[in-house]
Amino acid sequence: MGEVGDAKIAGLDKLGEEELFEKIANGMSVKDVIKEADVGWRLWYRWLDSAQGRRQRYMEAMEMAGHYYAARAIETAQGATPATVNVDRLKVESDKWYAAKMNQQYDTRVRDVAVNISVTDLHAQAAALLASVQAGDDIIEGEWSEDEDGV
Repeated sequence: MGEVGDAKIAGLDKLGEEELFEKIANGMSVKDVIKEADVGWRLWYRWLDSAQGRRQRYMEAMEMAGHYYAARAIETAQGATPATVNVDRLKVESDKWYAAKMNQQYDTRVRDVAVNISVTDLHAQAAALLASVQAGDDIIEGEWSEDEDGV
């Protein structure tokens, strides 16, 4: 990293992690934060990794931003009027998407879980298990009898 990069990272340190993350938590996009700080994406991520635990605190700020966008979606939906309902619907959907991307608790997508069981495969596994048992090796001889309850 050159002198310019070092100077820009020092500028981020001067602005302060707490102030930068507070802006993100309050809904300012990371793109706007780094534009305001006059750094690029590469320097931003290098700065995030330059201090122990900073990336984790950044992720926590992103989660808080998810709460901000969810609250804004609710405010927009509740403030909709018949004249602005279509525009407000788009705003709500955008804010819901942002909230879901920043905080997984707001991700409302339905996830399908598919389980496929092949009877043929089960029969093949059972045949392989039976073939692996040598006659008399793992088989215990005995007699079956009913107990007094008839079971």
